[in-house]
Amino acid sequence: PTRRSSDLNNQGAEGARTGQQPAQALPTTMSSALASLRRSLLSASVAVTATVAATRFSGAQPNNNLLCKDGSDAGRWTPRELLSTSAWLPTASADAAGAKPPIAAKHPKTVLFGVEGDENRGPNPMNPPKEQVDDYYWLRDDDRKDKAVIDYLAKENAYTEAKTNHLAGFRDELYSEMRGHLKETDQSAPYFRSNNKKWEYYSRTEAGKSYKIHCRRNTKTKKEEILLDENVQSDKRKAKHFSVGTLQVAPSEQLMAYTYDLNGYETYDCDIVEPTSGIVIDQLKEIDSGVTFGADDSVVFYSKMDKAHRPYQVWMHKLGTSQSKDVLLREEPDELYWTGFGKTRDGKFLVISHGSKVTSESWVVDLAAKTPKAHLVAEREQGVLYSVDSRGDTFWISTNADGAKNFKIVTAPASDARRSNWQPLATKGGDVLFGGSEDVTVSDVSCFESFVAVSGRQGGLPQVWIVACDDIKAKGNGAGALDVHQIQMPEASYDAGESTNRLFSTDRFRLYYSSPVTPMTTFDYQIADRTLLMIKQTEVPNYDPSEYSVQRIFATGEDGTPIPVTVLYSKKFHPDGLGADGPKPLYLYGYGSYGHCIDASFSSRVLPLVDRGVIYCIANIRGGSEMGWFKWYEEQGKFLTKRNTFLDFISCAEHLVGLGWTKPDRIAIEGRSAGGLLVGAVLNMRPDLFKVAVAGVPFVDVMVTMRDASIPLTVVEWEEWGNPNEEKFYEYMKSYSPVDNVHEAAYPSILITAGLHDPRVAYWEPAKWTAKLRQHKTNEEEEPLLLKTDLDSGHFSASDRYKYLKERSFDYAFVLDRLGLAKE
Repeated sequence: PTRRSSDLNNQGAEGARTGQQPAQALPTTMSSALASLRRSLLSASVAVTATVAATRFSGAQPNNNLLCKDGSDAGRWTPRELLSTSAWLPTASADAAGAKPPIAAKHPKTVLFGVEGDENRGPNPMNPPKEQVDDYYWLRDDDRKDKAVIDYLAKENAYTEAKTNHLAGFRDELYSEMRGHLKETDQSAPYFRSNNKKWEYYSRTEAGKSYKIHCRRNTKTKKEEILLDENVQSDKRKAKHFSVGTLQVAPSEQLMAYTYDLNGYETYDCDIVEPTSGIVIDQLKEIDSGVTFGADDSVVFYSKMDKAHRPYQVWMHKLGTSQSKDVLLREEPDELYWTGFGKTRDGKFLVISHGSKVTSESWVVDLAAKTPKAHLVAEREQGVLYSVDSRGDTFWISTNADGAKNFKIVTAPASDARRSNWQPLATKGGDVLFGGSEDVTVSDVSCFESFVAVSGRQGGLPQVWIVACDDIKAKGNGAGALDVHQIQMPEASYDAGESTNRLFSTDRFRLYYSSPVTPMTTFDYQIADRTLLMIKQTEVPNYDPSEYSVQRIFATGEDGTPIPVTVLYSKKFHPDGLGADGPKPLYLYGYGSYGHCIDASFSSRVLPLVDRGVIYCIANIRGGSEMGWFKWYEEQGKFLTKRNTFLDFISCAEHLVGLGWTKPDRIAIEGRSAGGLLVGAVLNMRPDLFKVAVAGVPFVDVMVTMRDASIPLTVVEWEEWGNPNEEKFYEYMKSYSPVDNVHEAAYPSILITAGLHDPRVAYWEPAKWTAKLRQHKTNEEEEPLLLKTDLDSGHFSASDRYKYLKERSFDYAFVLDRLGLAKE
């Protein structure tokens, strides 16, 4: 689980505070239960539905609607009354010339690092504690209703509007372009949930409608049945934010359950519905995002969160009974651990996993048992991660045990899977498969009746291997591997991974695929003849892939490490290659945290940049795991090596300048969530290297946030960044924390965005950073500093696909204006 995950600049599936994926695409397998935890729950094959969003800083998610179409209040004050939520920003009376930047009041507060009363400060807090003065601590309001705070945010929004209102027409132009690349009425690739193949399931969108419509079609009558129209539900609830966490169909296919969030804070309610009639037969309140049915339609499983927004309990609910009578199956008291659950694809088990960043433990519930009870798979062992899937009477387990730094695969009897019974995966000839290596990272194991799919990385790129297996009824029942082969991808630079695979008995494996020039494509890999069958490719209007070119180059890090950079550009603007006509505008995107990879996927939303001659680049810096889980992340990209992430990004920018492709006054940078930390850190280190920066929902108040266990996701991330309450980490973390390193400097132009209801990166972090920058930035007149807060959204930005495009248009208009490419 990670607090801060990326928008990936909308590259593929979003999540290290992952991002949720399309509800219909959640696979049933539990094999990635802890794999998904260690991958920050961002992968498109996340299986722990309850913890899909278990990362603190996911930045804006890739907006799932775009993937397929793309208390008391303070007196009479409410946030919505104080801050308009129009398509762009509240109207301001001041024009740009007369606008004065808001100056936040200082109310010094001494905060302690180390021992403080009976608060949880970790196992080794400093005593005596160290003190630090926070002038802007008052901006924190957990209830989001304090009049002084809301007033300050309103002034910042008004100032932002005044400084950008000259770009209103240009924003409209950019929005029209992005919408012009969107096939507004579209349908996803259909799939089956049952081997009877009575119904095929899909989602679709309609022009002018903001949200998805989840459907199924009878394969005999061809009649469509609408399961869930998010537009109808959003209107019914008069919601400005409507986000579906998951949609699950019961084994009989006669019931469904879906979860929804109405404000972006990621606390969900669940409706259990008869699809044909639309009647809600049961409800669950205040749960996490995931639910799943049991062996039949009589029960559903779900999880609850504690006060720190940590999923920590798994419950069983019998339909038709009060939620107060539900049965608690597992509870995790240790605040370092998050809890996830899911049903194995063969339908035999519910797997419950408790995981920290470095240690995990799984329990299984036999769904055929009269009285469901959780049984331990293998006891937790510090530093050992493992995840479980089921095939026959065998558990397939991916783990980093026994020094397998990039993970290996072992098998064990489902009846007794303790560590001593783990055996290497081997062929009948004795050849060990996926035994752990330096060049192959195992990310996920997905079991089927006649084969097992292994997802991972090799050569800096995502890969999928197919392990052909013995007859599941033969002796050995599930563990026998016959051979292994790798799925061959059609391009040299791409993004690919497991898609929706609901059927256990199948001869096909479905995967998603895209590249910077190839739109999102759904393939069925046919096991027998080892061929890829295209099921659907997203249609992108007004787009010709032949007009663009992609390169993969390597910059050299400060310590000599090669850093991959993916480059996309327009041949029209660069007919003789990059650098031939001198330095050009360049947009550099980065993330670099939680081991999450920013792969070379397609995004039509970057075309308005590239189509104006901007060179678009993604820096695969350390802190991700593009070049291997252990080396790129565990060893060189977290804890006391975290500064490598920021130094790598700077090296990439310097390398691109050195190639003659660009120069510092033509470079724009962006990062979201933990990527916002990246932006904040590099701006402090090298403010002279960049012209303009966009920091979305940025995790920038590292020290004060990570000292406080009451803030959602802090404790679990002590195993990501370190704990500043400990002497070991205090000085190192302080050396890069953006808020703590702002200094007198001519910073570039900066646009900072926030979500009022964000539980991962609270709105006060970007607000405090803005206030601190205002105090020290020496060139506000020439290079503006803007803060824009959305009152109707949380960490993942707008749930409405059209509003989301308008938000991106706002960002791009600001960037292009600062690069001299805007039309006013």
